[in-house]
Formats: sequence, C-alpha cells, structure tokens
Amino acid sequence: MLLRTMRDCVVLFILIFAGALAMHAQAVAEYGAAMGNSAGVTAAVKPPAPNLGLPETAANAGSGAALNSPGVPGGNAESAAQTNKQFFQSQSGPNAAQVAVHTVPDHAQAWIDGKFVGPTPLDLKLAPGHHQVLVRAPNMQEVVRDFDLTAKQTQAIDLAMKSSYQNQVIIHWPSQK
Repeated sequence: MLLRTMRDCVVLFILIFAGALAMHAQAVAEYGAAMGNSAGVTAAVKPPAPNLGLPETAANAGSGAALNSPGVPGGNAESAAQTNKQFFQSQSGPNAAQVAVHTVPDHAQAWIDGKFVGPTPLDLKLAPGHHQVLVRAPNMQEVVRDFDLTAKQTQAIDLAMKSSYQNQVIIHWPSQK
C-alpha cells in the first residue's frame, strides 16, 4: 500500500510539473504570437513609401543605398528634393500659395502630394487646391495631413510627431481573494 501511494505521488508530481511546463510554454508562444501579430498589423497598415518623383535608372533602381532617415527610398534624396521643389514652383503659377511646414522634432523627412521635398522646416510655393503632406522621422509615428490652399494664401502647417515607442506600461496585478 505504501509503495502504491508513493508511486501515485510521484506520478502526480510529474503530471503537475509537466502541466506547469506546458502552461509556461503556451504563455511564451501566445506572447510571441501577440508581439509578432502586432508588428505584422503595423507593417500591413503602414502605407508604401511615397515616390521620389525620379525616373528609375540603372544607377538608382534597387541600389538599396541607405540614407540617414527612414522612409527615404534609395537614391540621392537631396537632388530629388530639389527637383520636386522646382516642380512645385513651376506648377504653382501666378496665384501661388506659400506653405511653411514645421515639425516637432525638426528635420523630419517630408513629402507633398507623394513627392519627396526634403527635411523640415521648409517653405514651398504650391498651386492653389487640395494637397497632402506626409512626414516621417526616426522612432516617430508618421503624420499625414490634408490641407486646402486658396490663391496667394500663406499657410503654416505645424505637425507634432509622437514617439513610436509606448511611453506607458500598465501592469494588472491579480486581485487578492
């Protein structure tokens, strides 16, 4: 009888230990899946990088040249920004509106109507009508703002960017019964 009781205790101990290991493994797997899914959802929701407005050439097609700022495709960003600013200047006409784009923090990469125009702060002349500005900065959430311009209007667009890192942690402690 004592041997049977000892054997039952050992089996019970092994089952409890194996169950605890299985629950821990399940918790680790669920945590990994949750973190993987949240990153996947974020990546799936993120819009594609806007076009620099440069023609594809053998020099910049798939070069993979990394710039200092995220969201700026490979290629020469300074020349693309200058080219796109000149494009907006030439298309603005005699009724051009003046736009000043400022971000917090400064030096965020900016796109107007899908064309890269360089780091903020920046001043541009745009044609009257509906436009969209998109700004990106390292470790910050993208900001997209639509705006309308009338003839010879001066408009300031101030964009406060938020950190892409969570700045608050909430811990739910199990209640004591």
